[in-house]
Amino acid sequence: MQIIDAEHPLPEIGSTIPTAEIHRRSRGNTNPPAPAQLTEHGEQVGLRTGATYESSPEDVPPPGEETRKVWDDISDCWQELGGQPGEKVINHFRFCSMRKMGYNTIDQNGKVVGRVNFTQTTFGVAPTDDRAAYFTTSLDNFALTGAVTDGFLAVGVGASGYTGSDGSNKPCEVDDNAINPTKLSEWKDTSRTALHWVTQNKADGYGRDHLSRCGVATSVKNSTGNWVTVMQTGIRIDSASYLSGPVGQAVFDRVVPVMTYSRTNPNNGDVGKHIYTAQTNPGATDPKVPGKAIPGSIASKKTLSRLYEEWDAAAKAQRAKNESAKNTACAPIRPTPSTGLDCDEYPFGSTWEGAGRGDKNFSVKYLNASQNRSAGALLGNWYSNDRILHRDRFYVTIL
Repeated sequence: MQIIDAEHPLPEIGSTIPTAEIHRRSRGNTNPPAPAQLTEHGEQVGLRTGATYESSPEDVPPPGEETRKVWDDISDCWQELGGQPGEKVINHFRFCSMRKMGYNTIDQNGKVVGRVNFTQTTFGVAPTDDRAAYFTTSLDNFALTGAVTDGFLAVGVGASGYTGSDGSNKPCEVDDNAINPTKLSEWKDTSRTALHWVTQNKADGYGRDHLSRCGVATSVKNSTGNWVTVMQTGIRIDSASYLSGPVGQAVFDRVVPVMTYSRTNPNNGDVGKHIYTAQTNPGATDPKVPGKAIPGSIASKKTLSRLYEEWDAAAKAQRAKNESAKNTACAPIRPTPSTGLDCDEYPFGSTWEGAGRGDKNFSVKYLNASQNRSAGALLGNWYSNDRILHRDRFYVTIL
């Protein structure tokens, strides 16, 4: 069994497999392998790889709706990958992986007499109010050549745990559907799928948010080979009391969210324009500070991080500093009359990079109060619906 690409073709029919290689293949483990213990947050992987996804506060539906549904058709996954092998975190609630795979059939003399080629596709979803992520795997597009008999062919999932400076959790639990296919004929003739789910109880999570961070790996095995890992990703599970839902939820966390606003939105476009100027022309913003560099854009490579002020005394103090520094900066530019106006700030007061950070890398501007408050409400909803925890990092982009 192997992943097939241009550099790793299957041996040709008629070739001979060395006896030592046949013995090696036959020593496959019973249980599918799990990834190594995690030692970093998934967003660190996203920052390192540049993996992002855009999510408008207005486009993120409330819990239970479109972004959280189980995909009805595996072709949705193929479309996300452009029909090419690879894997991708689509957003916090969807994941997709696709690989070309195959194996040989070998006679008693080690001669290759047949081959089986197929496509492996795994898609993951994180439903609302469930501390679990569900992985559905399809093996299809079979091409059989030469002498091929029916035999064992199965998909397995393994999961690891986490240990880091902020806490630790044991490996997540993996459960599978009892009727998952385990034979070539079952995959080939019925177009069935294998379902696995990765979960951990709230009591086994760590910290105030009852966090569980887990590596997840999907592997495929036939009767004469070892488990071959075809997909690895990570999930984070939380039961944060300040987010939506009474139970908690998993997210695919090897990605950095990108929140979007639009400059043409009639309800809050003025805020979008302000942020756009702050990100692209900070020298034109108030307060006037030479060399000002305002974070938050993807181009800046400097994220924002959520500040939930009720987290602890330090968070409450920082939120108060942000508000005080904003008011101080707004005072000298206050227009007359100022009725119906609010002083907008960027980075947001609900981030650790706000005006109170003390480095002057922020912008303030008086805007229509209704527009400012509309934008603020959307930001709060986005934090909740897109599962942005205290200190989670994100970017902001303006359309």
